[in-house]
Amino acid sequence: MRGSLTHLRNRPSLSGALAVALLAGGVAAAWLRPTTAVLTGWDCGVAAYILLAGILMSRATVASMRRRARLLDPGKWGVLAGAVLASLAALVAIVAELVSAKGSPHEGMAAVLSGVTVLLSWGFLHVFFAQHYAHDYWLGGQSVEERSLDFPGNDAPDYVEFLYFSFTVGMTAQVSDVTTRGAGMRRLVLMHGALSFLFNTAVLALGVNLAAGLVG
Repeated sequence: MRGSLTHLRNRPSLSGALAVALLAGGVAAAWLRPTTAVLTGWDCGVAAYILLAGILMSRATVASMRRRARLLDPGKWGVLAGAVLASLAALVAIVAELVSAKGSPHEGMAAVLSGVTVLLSWGFLHVFFAQHYAHDYWLGGQSVEERSLDFPGNDAPDYVEFLYFSFTVGMTAQVSDVTTRGAGMRRLVLMHGALSFLFNTAVLALGVNLAAGLVG
């Protein structure tokens, strides 16, 4: 328990987002269906995380990225696993929301909420992986050759470079001009690509479902 609190305290973006999610979900639960309240809380929390992480990344320097990498190294895999599982749970909640709203006056709202949830979850996943890639990179060693990624022409990449890499994997399932080094990094990129495929498929399926509903 104490370890979990430490991990949250060291991750202000994540702890702030969790607080927003619980507050928004709790308020929504007073008026909305359970699945709708869960998705509302999730969406608010994810939006808060992306905003807070964006502010943190825009202000980061190479020195601060190194410090954060060392600070967040303990427990980083557990936090990543939790974020991935939460994103997958959001997809399950979307299915439950669409099924429960089928044929009701709330069907349109459920479809819109589901679309927003998929898009926010997709963005959250890539922002989270971008930070993980950055911290893994700066823990890799002093020389460029010892690090897990190679950015052409840039020996001191900032968070924008890692966002570029992460969203490239998420949108194209390839690493583009960035070279990966080491089996551990390749396994991480493989997992990221597989999860991205799942979310991209969900976006496509939701789009087809909405189009079919409009035509029908």
